[in-house]
Amino acid sequence: MFYNAWYELRYRYAGTGIGIFWNVISPLLEIIIYTVVFSLLIPNKMEGNYYPLYLVIALLPWRGFTETIVQGSDAFSKNAIYLRRLAIPSEIFVGKVTLASLFLVYIYLGLIILITPLFGKGLGWNILLLPVIGLLFQGLSFGMSLALANLQILFPDIKQILQFIIPLWSWTMPIYYPSSIIPDRFLPWLYANPPYAFLKSFRDLVLEDKIPELNIWLIIIGWIAFFVWFGATINEKLQSEVRDKI
Repeated sequence: MFYNAWYELRYRYAGTGIGIFWNVISPLLEIIIYTVVFSLLIPNKMEGNYYPLYLVIALLPWRGFTETIVQGSDAFSKNAIYLRRLAIPSEIFVGKVTLASLFLVYIYLGLIILITPLFGKGLGWNILLLPVIGLLFQGLSFGMSLALANLQILFPDIKQILQFIIPLWSWTMPIYYPSSIIPDRFLPWLYANPPYAFLKSFRDLVLEDKIPELNIWLIIIGWIAFFVWFGATINEKLQSEVRDKI
């Protein structure tokens, strides 16, 4: 399973000159663009000299999360031949995509740990919780992807809808901009956006050297439990229709 997941990650950029390294180069180019726009062209309104680090800590895990959503929602289509011929649990294919993206998330977290001291920020022992939050974040994406993988077989337009929704989704949370520009009365509502508690936890651990509070852990576990239950329920109810459609 681990080998298949690693192969899945390498296969995503098969045929390109630098292959798997596009997983790192692509988000780094995006970070440079946003740093120039927000930190240099619009100075003193963001996170100052820490803006690039502020951006990296949320954007890289977000990229790993959305990579799971995009690839996982297409997992049944790409593995249709196996689903037609073999009596194996379909969720295995979404699990393989999720595990491959988990490797990617851990690469991203390693980069965050390496570059943080370059900005003059010290790292405390709380940084050891980063892989735990990363694993939980992928648990959320697994539940979402499992539901979407079934629905995409029955409603193929979901693939195109996701291409529009995901970039828009990223602007509904303070990934590129600080939460300080959001009025205080609206801040609690950010937790109604499932990925937000995870992204805030990444920043708390790195920027504040602070373990997420109990209520944040409860929100994280609650969102994971809901979407894993939702994905499993959709998978169970639609399996026969999905296998007939493939």
